[in-house]
Amino acid sequence: MSNASDHSSESQTIQDRLASLRQLAQAFPKEQREDVLLELDDLSSDLINTDGFSLQTLQQRLKRLAAIAMMARMFATNNQQVIEEFASNLVELTKATKIEVE
Repeated sequence: MSNASDHSSESQTIQDRLASLRQLAQAFPKEQREDVLLELDDLSSDLINTDGFSLQTLQQRLKRLAAIAMMARMFATNNQQVIEEFASNLVELTKATKIEVE
């Protein structure tokens, strides 16, 4: 595969993960759902507009999404499987973006 194909494939994987995360977020409790959707919108914008983003900002957004998922998991009485799937997709998004989150 060429570098252009690799980049296109990575970009599509990132967009697929973001779309999946948005869909899964619909099952979150209302407050966490709103927070997740806002963070996903901001993260998506940052990934598209590479001019003004910083690696630290992307790391912070990914950390906030992980924290929100953990909080939703603690407080949600149902939809645990969806929240677990959200966390798994978040890990895959992190791998696809090659952004290390400590």
